[in-house]
Amino acid sequence: MRVKIIGAGSIGNHLAQAARRIGWNVVVVDNDAKALIRMKKEIYPSRYGAWDNDIELYQLGSEPKKNYDIIMIGTPPDVRMKLALTALEEKPKILHLEKPLCTPQLELMEEFGKAKNEFSDTIVTVGYDHAVAESIAAVDKLLKQNIIGEVQTIDVEFREHWQGIFSAHPWLSGPRDTYLGYWRRGGGAGGEHSHALHLWLHFASQLNWGEVSEFKSMLDMRRENGAEYDQLAVFLLKTEKGKIGRVVQDVITYPVKKWARIQGQHGFIEWVCGGAPAGDLIRYQVKNTAAVEKIITKTRADDFYRVMLHYRDILDGKIKGLESPLSFTSGLAVMKILNKAYK
Repeated sequence: MRVKIIGAGSIGNHLAQAARRIGWNVVVVDNDAKALIRMKKEIYPSRYGAWDNDIELYQLGSEPKKNYDIIMIGTPPDVRMKLALTALEEKPKILHLEKPLCTPQLELMEEFGKAKNEFSDTIVTVGYDHAVAESIAAVDKLLKQNIIGEVQTIDVEFREHWQGIFSAHPWLSGPRDTYLGYWRRGGGAGGEHSHALHLWLHFASQLNWGEVSEFKSMLDMRRENGAEYDQLAVFLLKTEKGKIGRVVQDVITYPVKKWARIQGQHGFIEWVCGGAPAGDLIRYQVKNTAAVEKIITKTRADDFYRVMLHYRDILDGKIKGLESPLSFTSGLAVMKILNKAYK
């Protein structure tokens, strides 16, 4: 399997290591030679112990022009769609676009939609990796078993002070140095932690609640040192079937809280990302029985490895691209909500 990753930043390193872990050939490209050096000398060795000499590094445009099975674009969202249009012309089997899919203004989305239809053999996905986590699969299984009866509401929160993000990117001094500090570029709480919106939509889909028919939002906007972003984004959502739920995303909470609660008539299911030292925590209770807790062991690297395993299943025909939790449609649904919220 041949994989090209565009972007040698933090996410590019995660994706490269995961693809190598599954045994695939990896080419990483970036328009900044310094970023490639930083990947090889600093980021990758510090995370994974040593550089992998089987990873090929090239400046963008100089990489070998061969058929890639998967192209993955891990650049900032405000430059991603232009690269995505070019990537479609290479006709990969899977085109992976990192989250959030694009800017809240949906720039180039109409053009990309037309190109996507033209290159219809390419499966386009969006990198909401939590949706294919082993722990989320376990929650989905419990929902299918209907152990808590009819689900009444869903709450999802991704609340994390972004100092953790900047600790993982020591070459950045703060939000103003990156797209993260600018909501118009796809940053802020709305874009960066849109995993929460995506997971809410994922659970709603699992429950056949229909699409979101209306929502209300409140954004706590900040301007500082030239940056402009929402530090807190709150959403109330209603689906076509009249089901209501809540999403909260922020870049101010410490310690981190990445959590979901699905409340049913007979009990509840909770998911806590990193809820135990060994990994994710699932807790559920039915009626008056004792609560059950399960720990799904994982590391951060496992999140991206699960993405690669998911793509292998797609390519092997075990999963249809349109049915994937990472489908383009699901990523676009998130952006349509953010588009209206920021307006």
